[in-house]
Amino acid sequence: MSNFGSDPAAMIAYRGGEAHGEAHVEGVALSRIAAEVGTPCYVYSRTALVETYRRFAGAVDGINGAICYAVKANGNLAVVNTFAGLGAGADVVSVGEMKRAMQAGIPAGRIVFSGVGKTEDEMRAALEAGIQQFNVESPDELDSLSRVAVALGRRAAVALRVNPDVDAKTHAKITTG
Repeated sequence: MSNFGSDPAAMIAYRGGEAHGEAHVEGVALSRIAAEVGTPCYVYSRTALVETYRRFAGAVDGINGAICYAVKANGNLAVVNTFAGLGAGADVVSVGEMKRAMQAGIPAGRIVFSGVGKTEDEMRAALEAGIQQFNVESPDELDSLSRVAVALGRRAAVALRVNPDVDAKTHAKITTG
């Protein structure tokens, strides 16, 4: 049996050799999964997710912070629930993602709302849910959030994203400070 790449936690392997073998995930042949559920389908290794999370958590242990899974990376409820069970929070960019994270078991108090273009309705819903914080992208967004929070009689915890206008020497459409 040989693993893809050099990461033994990947739990994805060929049995019978890469040239003529069959791919397996956590010991289950992908052909068996395809026969049972049809194709296309997505197959994830829970063990790989857990082991990778634990390695990362160990690397940042002792740092005052929180590990938040970016739901936009993969909103599959089983995947998000796996991270919820490990104690992760969620980084979301929409109310839909916020609701999905909560449905998967992440409490609102461990959700960070990021991204540009948040509407006042989304801000209201997130404040009413009791999220941990907003990552604010602009002065206009901060003003909008303040109006919504005052109208609800609530405080909004914020982190400010600041672009220091450093030339990253990349394409103008994708550069960030």
